[in-house]
Amino acid sequence: MKETMGQIIRRLRKERNLTQEELAEQLNITCQAVSRWENETGMPDISMVVPLSNVLGVSTDVLFGKDGTDGNEEIEAHIRETETKLGNRPDDADELAWRRDCCEESRRLLEKYPNSYRLLAYSLGNLNGLLSAYYHAENRDELTTEKQFWENEFLREANVILHHCTDVRYLSQAHSWLTHYYERMENYAKAEEHAKQIPTLNPYAEGGGELAYLYHLLGREEESRKQYAENIYCALTYLSMQLYRITWSWYKAGEYEKAYSCLRLYPDLYDLMVGDREDEMPFYIDPCYTNCAEMCMLLDRPDEAMDWLEKEVRHHRLTAKNYNVVTESKLPYLYGQELHYWAETYPASDDRITPALADVLFDPIRETERFQAILDDAQAFERGE
Repeated sequence: MKETMGQIIRRLRKERNLTQEELAEQLNITCQAVSRWENETGMPDISMVVPLSNVLGVSTDVLFGKDGTDGNEEIEAHIRETETKLGNRPDDADELAWRRDCCEESRRLLEKYPNSYRLLAYSLGNLNGLLSAYYHAENRDELTTEKQFWENEFLREANVILHHCTDVRYLSQAHSWLTHYYERMENYAKAEEHAKQIPTLNPYAEGGGELAYLYHLLGREEESRKQYAENIYCALTYLSMQLYRITWSWYKAGEYEKAYSCLRLYPDLYDLMVGDREDEMPFYIDPCYTNCAEMCMLLDRPDEAMDWLEKEVRHHRLTAKNYNVVTESKLPYLYGQELHYWAETYPASDDRITPALADVLFDPIRETERFQAILDDAQAFERGE
């Protein structure tokens, strides 16, 4: 039998360990009003439907007896289209306008699905990018009112997640974007407050491990292997970011040997896993080959620097070859990992490698035959050859 609205409200309230008094307090109404709803002697006023759905952390559709999944396909399609649009912004396009259009699209969809935490968390990331673009705009003083509007929207969406969502993934993302926001505002106390709420490791690292093992116990081995692959992917992403940051901490201190020892750990691991498998890329993360080459030049190791530069060009050629492919890795420890790239194309143009090769650090080896061969290969790649 289909649940009535009163039964739905009672069930959702109990699932969230709320008393009638606590629910009433959050809605700024009387406890008797909540009791009437649940006993079906009264119905929420239409003005209370959205606040009630926000407090209970569901879409308004759920309150009216729908399963709440109607928008999933539309939301996922929106995310794919937005990522494609952001990833393929022309060089001559106005970045602010481009990002603003994407945020407007998310905002319109949120009017339809105001309690989709997936959409809210995704929108937060785009809003953070938009606010960063405002911050770095040359005419930012002229854009204060416009920027304030989007700041208010950013904070509103973040607060919906923080106050009503119980999914650690979206809570973690909200705290992460708020950390970036307050760092940019130089409000370091607030940034620290939110940073401390982010799990030390990606939530997939622990929750995903338990889920993968549970699938194994249930005999769902295919799902188990795919979940373990996802855990590995997330762990590698996390490892890459942390090694990069440690590297630059040592670099700023002038400790180049220590910086290089940290920086090269990730590309070494990446090379170990990818090897010579030119028909597949188990995951796509920047291996920092060029950065390693620059560090070698600082350490007076020119031959080693050129080793890294050769790997950089090869990496771009492999990525361009496989960029638009969705496949499954054949590696047992990455079984089932699907490749979903940010943009739909990976153009060789836009000088992807040669600007790095122009760094003055490479001047001592610029005229060598080997460096010229690397440069020729890079330029050929950028011409699409």
